[in-house]
Order: sequence, then C-alpha cells, then structure tokens
Amino acid sequence: MSDTRNDTGRVVLNGVLTVRTIATAKETLLRALTQQPAVQVDCTAVESADLSLVQLLLSARLSARQAGKPFVLCAPAEGALRAALEQGGFLPPGSADPFWAGES
Repeated sequence: MSDTRNDTGRVVLNGVLTVRTIATAKETLLRALTQQPAVQVDCTAVESADLSLVQLLLSARLSARQAGKPFVLCAPAEGALRAALEQGGFLPPGSADPFWAGES
C-alpha cells in the first residue's frame, strides 16, 4: 500500500514478514522505488519478521541511494523489526545506524 502525498511514496508493511511471505513486500517496495521520487516505509504494524525483512530494507535502501532517491523509515525500528535487527547483530551497542532510528 502506498500514499503519494508530498511526492513521497509511503509504503506500509504489516503482518508476518519472513522468508516465506516477503515476496509481496518486495514487489510493493520495488513498485514504490520505480514510481516515486522518495519512499518512506512504515514497519510499525509488522507482527513478526526475520532477517529477510532486514535484507529487503537494506537492499531497497541501496537501490534508492543508487537512484538518488531518499529512502527512510517513518519511525525508529521497534517491535518485530527491532527484534530481527538485534537477533541478526545489526544493532551493536554504540554504533547505531541512523537509518534504523528513522533519521535518514
């Protein structure tokens, strides 16, 4: 789902986002990245996630950067996304990535 207010495509990811279910989220993000000048991702309604969500977001972030497009989280990583980041070692103490904080 996306919203084009202010020339930013807002993508809301929700539910269970694991290796078995990530394909739909991938297609949604790809569509937003090709159709919008900037993309904001809302992960606050993600109920369960694994590293496939982290990989998808990092890949989308890289693709957006290469295309010169802003790609941000609308809120700091919390809940299931934060748990997946911690489990995968993506949030080591003292070296937080501003992307996961919703800052860039």
